[in-house]
Amino acid sequence: MSLNGALQIGRSAMVASQAAIQVAGNNMANAATPGYHRQSVSLAPSISEQIAQRSYVGTGVNITSIHREIDTALQSRLRTAVSQEQSDLVSQRFLTELETLQNELSDTDVSSTLSDFFNSFSELANNPEDHAVRTLVIQQGQTLANKLNSLRGEYTDLRKQVDQALGASVSKANDILDKLATLNDQIATAEGGQGEIGALRDQRDSLLDDLAQYLDITTIEHTNGTVDVLSGSEPILLGSRSRGLEVRVDAGDDQPNLTIRVREDGTLLNVTSGSIGGLMVQREQNIEPITDDLDTFTGQLIFQLNRVYSQGQGQTGFESAEGTYRIDDTTANLNSTDAGLAFTIGNGSFFINVTNQQTGLMTTHEIHVNGNADSLDDLIDEINNTVGVPNVTASISATNHFTLTAADGYEISFSDDSSGALAALGVNTFFTGENAADIGVNQVLQTDPSKLAAGGGNIAGSNTTALAIADLQDSTFSELGNQSLREFWQKSVDTLAVKTDAANSAAQTSQLVRQSLDAQVQAVSGVSLDEESINLLTFQRQFQAAARFINVINDALQTLLSIVQ
Repeated sequence: MSLNGALQIGRSAMVASQAAIQVAGNNMANAATPGYHRQSVSLAPSISEQIAQRSYVGTGVNITSIHREIDTALQSRLRTAVSQEQSDLVSQRFLTELETLQNELSDTDVSSTLSDFFNSFSELANNPEDHAVRTLVIQQGQTLANKLNSLRGEYTDLRKQVDQALGASVSKANDILDKLATLNDQIATAEGGQGEIGALRDQRDSLLDDLAQYLDITTIEHTNGTVDVLSGSEPILLGSRSRGLEVRVDAGDDQPNLTIRVREDGTLLNVTSGSIGGLMVQREQNIEPITDDLDTFTGQLIFQLNRVYSQGQGQTGFESAEGTYRIDDTTANLNSTDAGLAFTIGNGSFFINVTNQQTGLMTTHEIHVNGNADSLDDLIDEINNTVGVPNVTASISATNHFTLTAADGYEISFSDDSSGALAALGVNTFFTGENAADIGVNQVLQTDPSKLAAGGGNIAGSNTTALAIADLQDSTFSELGNQSLREFWQKSVDTLAVKTDAANSAAQTSQLVRQSLDAQVQAVSGVSLDEESINLLTFQRQFQAAARFINVINDALQTLLSIVQ
C-alpha cells in the first residue's frame, strides 16, 4: 500500500461523507414536504488490494446508490385504500342525500300524503254528495301527485349531479394522466436506466396517489424508469402516452346510460372504486333503482286506482269522454309496443251506459275487448258497428286519443270493467300520467267536481266506488310482488335506510384502513428529524476523521520528502 493509495482512501471517505451529509440535509429540508420520500446513501467498501501473500488491505469506500426509501407493495395497498375510501365517501354522501329527499319521518312524506289521500276517499264515502268533500278529494289527489312529481324531479336532479361529478372527475383524471406521461418521459431521459432521480419520482408518485382518488389503479414499472398505469386489466397510461378516459352517454332516455371508456379506442372500463367508481355505483345501484321503485309505485297507484275508479259514476255523466293516453298505432294490438300504451289490457269487457237527459231512461251496452288481439280500430268498430251503441259515436281524436261522444240530449257513464281497458285508455279516470314524472289529476275533475265518481251501479247517492278506493291502500297486487302500495313503498324506504347505514359504517372503516396504511408508509418513507440529526453527526465525524487521516498521510509524505532531500 503506497502513500498515494492511502490518500485515495481518505479522499473516498471525504467524498462519501460529503454526499451523505448532503442527503441528510436534503431529507431534513423536506421533512414537511408532501409526497417526499426519505433518501438514503448506500456505501460499500472498495475492492481490497493485495499487499503481501494472504494479505489484503482496503482501498476506501464507494457510494453504490442514493435511493428513496419506499415499499412498493405497501404503497400499492395505500392507493387501493385511498380509492376505496373515496368510493365509500361518495356512497355515504349520496345515500344520505337520497334519504333526506325521502324525509320519511316527517308529516309531508309520501307515506303520510298517501294516507291523507285514501282517507279523503273514506270521508267521501261518508258524504258522497258533499261538494266540499269532493273538492277536498281532488285537492288531496293533486297534493299526492305534486309530492310524487317533486320527489321524482329531485331524484332526477341528483342523478344529473352525479353525471356532472363524473364528467369533472374524468376530466381531472385525464389531466393527471397527461402529467404522468410527461414525467415518465422526463424520468426515462434523465436517468437513462441508471439510478433514480428522487424529485421526479416523488412527483410521479404524488400524481399516482392523486389518480387513485378517482379510480382503482395498478402500476407496472419498467427498467427505463417509466411506469404503466392500468385500471382493472386495461392500460390507461403506457409510458409517455396517455390513453385517456371518457364518459360515453347513450342519449334518448329519461335515465340515459353512462359508461366509462378508454378515450383512445373506446374500450369499456369497469371502474369499481375511487370517486368515479363510487359515482357509477350510486347512479346504477342506488339512484336509478330507487327512481324505478318510485315510478313503479306511482304507475301502479295510477292504474289500480283508475281501474276501480273508471267503473264508478259521478253526479253527472259525460257528453264527451276522451281518453288521456295517446295511441301510437291504432291498428296494432292494444298491448303491443307499437300501440305505446303504458298499462296492460286484459281479456274482458266493460259497459257503456247511455242516459236520455230528459227522460232519465238508461240503456246499457257491453263491449268486449282483448288487449292481446284487438286494436283501437277494432274497439271503435265494435262500438260503432258490431254492438252499435245507440246515440254514441266512438272515434280517434286528432291527437290519437280514444273518444266517445254522446248525441245531443244524452250522456255517458261507465261500469263493470273487467278488462282494465278504460283505465289503460284513460277514460273516466282520476289520475293521468304513467309514472312519478307526469302523474296528475284529470283536468275534467278539476274543472267539474260533480263528475268525481263516488258511486256505483248507477245509483244516485251511492258510495260504492269511494269505499272501494279507500280499501285499495291495503290491497295487494301481483304487479308489486303481492304487496300493497304502502308495503311496496315502505320496503323501498327500508332498503335505502339499510344501505345508508351500511355506507356510514363502510366510510368509517375505510378511513381507518387508509389512515393505518398511511402511517405505515410514513414509517418507511417519512423523514424523522431525530434520525437525520444522528446521521448528520455520524457523517460529520466520518468527514472529520477522513480529513485527519489525510493530514497524517500528508505529514508522512513531508517526512519522507525531507529524508530524500
